[in-house]
Amino acid sequence: MRIKPAIGTVVGNTDANHWGQVLMMPQAYGVVEVASLDGVARTIGVKALSTLTGSFTDSVVSLSGVSHVADALSEESIVTCIVLVPVGPVVYVASRGAGAVYLKRGERVSCLVKNHGEISGEVKKGDSLLLASSGFVAAFSDEELGSLFDHQTPVDVAEKLTLLFHERTEGVGGAALIFQVTDFVDPEPDPVPEVTEVAQPTVPSVVRHDMPSRWSAVRLRAGIWRRRLREHMTGRRKKLFSVKAIIAGVLILTFIISVMIGIWKQQQNSSSESVVAVINQAQYAFDEGVALLELNSVKGRQRLTDAKALLEPLAKTLPPRSKDGRQVAALLTKVTDNLTQALHIVVGEPQLFYDAALLKKDATVGEMSLDGDTLGIVDPVTKTVYQIAVPSKSGQIVAGGESIIGARFIAARGDSIFVLNDKGIITVSVREKKTKETGVKIDSQWGVITGLVSFGGNLYLLDSQKSRIWKYVATDTGFSELREYLNPDSLPDLSAATSMAIDGSVWIGTSDGRVLRFSAGRELTFVPKGVEPIFGRRLMVYTSDALKHVYVLDSDNKRIVVLDKEGMYTAQYSWQGNIAVRQLAVSETLNKVLLLADGKIYQLEMQ
Repeated sequence: MRIKPAIGTVVGNTDANHWGQVLMMPQAYGVVEVASLDGVARTIGVKALSTLTGSFTDSVVSLSGVSHVADALSEESIVTCIVLVPVGPVVYVASRGAGAVYLKRGERVSCLVKNHGEISGEVKKGDSLLLASSGFVAAFSDEELGSLFDHQTPVDVAEKLTLLFHERTEGVGGAALIFQVTDFVDPEPDPVPEVTEVAQPTVPSVVRHDMPSRWSAVRLRAGIWRRRLREHMTGRRKKLFSVKAIIAGVLILTFIISVMIGIWKQQQNSSSESVVAVINQAQYAFDEGVALLELNSVKGRQRLTDAKALLEPLAKTLPPRSKDGRQVAALLTKVTDNLTQALHIVVGEPQLFYDAALLKKDATVGEMSLDGDTLGIVDPVTKTVYQIAVPSKSGQIVAGGESIIGARFIAARGDSIFVLNDKGIITVSVREKKTKETGVKIDSQWGVITGLVSFGGNLYLLDSQKSRIWKYVATDTGFSELREYLNPDSLPDLSAATSMAIDGSVWIGTSDGRVLRFSAGRELTFVPKGVEPIFGRRLMVYTSDALKHVYVLDSDNKRIVVLDKEGMYTAQYSWQGNIAVRQLAVSETLNKVLLLADGKIYQLEMQ
């Protein structure tokens, strides 16, 4: 006798730090929740679910066996792991971490296990068990769960819980599974191979006849007949033994093959049931994701991402031409297409926008700075400063000579282009085509300067070695003495800083996968949301007070990711080639992303 269950599932949204999912197999069920501050919650969760799937076999039929499987997932980031294994009319449950298991029997709902523990017992028809992860338990009281279970099917209860869960917590990371005993059925007996009994051949009897002869002749002839009879019987016995041996061998081989086929079919059926369970989970996530896209695009994209995470590992293990393999591939294609559309992913190779050699022989672009529709360019090799009108691509030389020696960074603002060289910062007047001193000299307090920005008439220098942002305030005669932008009690680690942009707040990209935001000298919390896949390590950031969005160059993933200024994902532009981008600038009015690579400027058209 075995349990015939009805199942309902509740799966919350996931992000880089939170992940939750349910396990559904013919022989095991469960929930897993992961919380990771390293941004790899999904990776840990998918690995945990794969481990559970591989751990449950027909041999796990005891409470100690179930506990052993749960103990195997002992990683600190796994905040909840609950597994349930039905064996006949008995269920074995093991819980690890912060979660809970509830039982509804009749009109009563009681908590069987809280946090770490295990329990087993016989269930009855109509019983419902709720496996709830840490995030799910925190959102509901025991009384609320009892009222929701009242005369509802697991699917109905799951739908209500999903809506309430998302309303209260935005549903990040939590998961729950409802296991209802609908009936008890007898297991189908294994097929027994038919063995055909082979009739034993009868040995013909020999009738002896007396022959009228002399006694000696009789004895002689009798001896000959006996010898011939023995020879005949020996030959027959050998032939019979040989035939019987062959028949027995064939029967044994047939029996072995039938047993192996039975085992193979049983394994195939079990494997197929597991695949179907995963496909059903993915299909549910896909349908929910598509339905949510118009109401809440972030949650919709997250559910599509959940579906993709379930299907991708499965697609790698199934034969492409098998029925399950074709079904998984078809659903994965639908998920990927909808996710690409929902994520607004534009794939295209950057096109050449401008080659400085058109203005001056052997010229290259060392650094660039965009202000409105004009682009300032410095070439330290030819010791020249250029200005390019972006709409028309027309360029002009605005300065050159000894003052450009050692030029490392530039910042364009209005009629001025500021250049940091080996002696300090000079300014180039585009209209007059002249250079002059700003009064900002190389300072002994500087470490390694990795960025120069002009904003509000002031100059800002990013110092990655000293983890400082130096500020020079504009005056009537030039600029003030060196000042610190960051508050004295603010000690951020800027050693991995790669770039700086200012729109009123100061934005910094890093080579260790972070985007930092500062305002009034203090760091503000900034967490990108909905970015898929998650950012790589080498990031550069670009924005300005004229832009509505923040643009992040993710070199590891060959893409530009667009975020709003609260961190919400908007779009991304990716490419496949090996272009090594050093710097970016964006014009939203012209719908262009400009990329500096290999001494030339390339462009991506925004859509």
